[in-house]
Amino acid sequence: MGVRNLIARSDSELVVNQVNGGLQARGPRMELYLRCVQRLIGRFKEVRLECVPREKNSNANALAKMGSQQEAMLLGSIPLEIQEVPSIPELRVMQVDESPKEIWMTLILAYIHKGTLPEDKFKARRLHYQAARYVIYDEILYKRGFNQPLLRCVDEEEGNYILREVQREFLAITRGVARWK
Repeated sequence: MGVRNLIARSDSELVVNQVNGGLQARGPRMELYLRCVQRLIGRFKEVRLECVPREKNSNANALAKMGSQQEAMLLGSIPLEIQEVPSIPELRVMQVDESPKEIWMTLILAYIHKGTLPEDKFKARRLHYQAARYVIYDEILYKRGFNQPLLRCVDEEEGNYILREVQREFLAITRGVARWK
């Protein structure tokens, strides 16, 4: 979206102070959330996180009260989603592979970054035309489309991960729909 300056508001004084550096995150899960937030903040020119007192945040406060009550009549009036899996990844130790893999994007990236073309004139011409449909934004390759947003290019491993996540969300949604009927 191109947003460079961001103001975020929260009624959690703990979260605001942890993100602003006033308090230290305790526990591995909170540290992961904090690192995730700090990584996202780095993408913006300026980020300001403000604490909103709960009494001035009546809409969120009312929604939280309704969600905490066990009355079926109230629970049916708002959609609730139980987060069974944390929104942050678990700590993983990954082995670093020294040799970069040759993937379908390698030639396109090399051409866009350095102007490198294959020796074969036919392949070079085809790559030149193909690369015109791609753009690099924030060091990520995207494919341009007609009358549609930029499409992020992914490798096979990331594509498999995306498909697994979509399937997991679909199953969670379908289970949730069955639960509310």
